[in-house]
Amino acid sequence: MQLKYEEASQLATDAVGGIRTVAALCAEKNVMEMYDKKCESPIREGIREGVVGGLGFGFSFLVFYFVYALCFYVGAHFVQHGIATFPEVFRVRTHLPIYSARIDM
Repeated sequence: MQLKYEEASQLATDAVGGIRTVAALCAEKNVMEMYDKKCESPIREGIREGVVGGLGFGFSFLVFYFVYALCFYVGAHFVQHGIATFPEVFRVRTHLPIYSARIDM
């Protein structure tokens, strides 16, 4: 993507450097169209990267909050059946992200 932006930048630099020639040939519109064409592909690639990155980021938070929800769901059943108390469930829910982050490292 960087290479394509460099090509567009080079075109703009050449046009500005030869502004008298561009103006004498009335080619301003053509130069602008060529610059826009060179910028189309990097713009599309940037949008695609942004969407993919956003979906990945969103999915990671989805998993994170589903794990929280699962902890509360299972903890509620444990409290309901007398297997655990609420402070014990809350302690596990608090420490779970910390230990999972340590495992990830």
